[in-house]
Amino acid sequence: MSTPDPTPDPQGPQMQPPGPAAYPPPPYPQQYPPQGPYAPPYGYYTPPPPINGMSIAALVLGIVGVCNPVGVLGLIFGMIAKRQIAERGEGGDGFATTGIVLGWIGVASIVFWILYAVFWATMFGALFSEIDDLPTSDPTDWDYSVVLTLLGVA
Repeated sequence: MSTPDPTPDPQGPQMQPPGPAAYPPPPYPQQYPPQGPYAPPYGYYTPPPPINGMSIAALVLGIVGVCNPVGVLGLIFGMIAKRQIAERGEGGDGFATTGIVLGWIGVASIVFWILYAVFWATMFGALFSEIDDLPTSDPTDWDYSVVLTLLGVA
């Protein structure tokens, strides 16, 4: 009988000592997202541009001034904000557009109210000129024909 050989077989399985880990963990927490001049420009959240203050003012003045003269300021501020947004690359383009639209509605309402006041001023002026042309100054002597004439029916 033969005794077993204590030397390992060169073609048999051999044990290797464990090697070092592939990458050691960092000693400090990582920044997320990476910041600085060498940060990658893709794959990370970029904050939106700042909103132009004039566009917010245009929106507020446009809402407040839909039926009064303040709407003209919303129109003016909206146009200024549009120009600043194009030059500076800021946000708030929708606010500025809304301020411009509401400003034009405010201008249209001003024109409407002026025409409304002129209409009633001419109507009352015609009514008072008809009253001055009446033959008597005592309104109790009037008959229905005078009232119908004043109303423009007869």
